[in-house]
Amino acid sequence: MIRAIIIEDEPNAIELLQRYIAKIPFIECIQSFRNPVEALAFLQTKSVDLIFLDINMPQLSGISFLQTLKNPPHIILTTAYAEYAVQSYEYQVTDYLLKPIAFERFLKAVVQLNENIPSATVIKENQSSKELFIKSGAKQVKLNKDAIVYLAKDGNYITYYTEEKKVLARESIQEALEHLGSDFIQIHKSTIVNLNRIESYETSHINTSLGKLAIGPSYRTLFQEALKIRAEDKS
Repeated sequence: MIRAIIIEDEPNAIELLQRYIAKIPFIECIQSFRNPVEALAFLQTKSVDLIFLDINMPQLSGISFLQTLKNPPHIILTTAYAEYAVQSYEYQVTDYLLKPIAFERFLKAVVQLNENIPSATVIKENQSSKELFIKSGAKQVKLNKDAIVYLAKDGNYITYYTEEKKVLARESIQEALEHLGSDFIQIHKSTIVNLNRIESYETSHINTSLGKLAIGPSYRTLFQEALKIRAEDKS
């Protein structure tokens, strides 16, 4: 899970970003600030993975705010003025969103970040290891991530499905995503799929070796964007 904060002096802009973030399963907004000085104080004691940062603020500009950070997290800048783009990239920001921010453009930025963010901040297991131990009842069951086709949530439990077996674990969708890594994506409120195990797909569903999985309407754009970015990375 990517932990994010919003630093923005306009209440409507904060509300818009919060709505967008609420639609993305791998990001949570832990705090919002209209005063960048208060955000600086917060960051003295708290760590975050991502800051949505407005450039034009009366108390302290976004660029000046960046200059105060010794070890900044990922930064996505927001502004109504395109001329700030060149200056902002001097600070190696992750992305730059021009207001009014369209959800599709926001989605592209955060999916790209999720693909590239260092694994230590997103998942608990070492990405170089394909083995995963899942607590199932009193046992720790070893699974190879590549063998997992999909996961399905039912109440407080998640079932990991491979072609050989099923493993039941007591955990949330968010907890599962954190230790699975970027090869896995949520496609429904109760389903996670291994992108490498997709055989074919249509707008409303995915076909795997274990059958058909529905893609929830609110997850379709996210799914398409994830596939697009993976294709670009491999080209």
